[in-house]
Amino acid sequence: MSDELKSAWEIAQEKMETGGEARIEKLSAEQKEAIAETRRKYRARIAEVEINSAARIKEALESGQMDQVRVLQEELPLERKKLEDRMESKVERIREGKSD
Repeated sequence: MSDELKSAWEIAQEKMETGGEARIEKLSAEQKEAIAETRRKYRARIAEVEINSAARIKEALESGQMDQVRVLQEELPLERKKLEDRMESKVERIREGKSD
């Protein structure tokens, strides 16, 4: 083992040369556009959920429903994660050349 540290670039180069985990995918223009559209769609949906949640939290605060505020604050990250997972799943399917 070498005593000198390697840069991230050197490590990536070595992996590429040996066929390691870091493989570069070749995507078609259609796949790139489909991935971009999927990400736009899901990011817009996430923003919509965040806006709606903020409005609901504000209403609950104004009416003094602190338990409801807590519930809404706990639900938001879960909903965001669910949408992000769906987005990444769909992107992966596009990369694999599968259609919905």
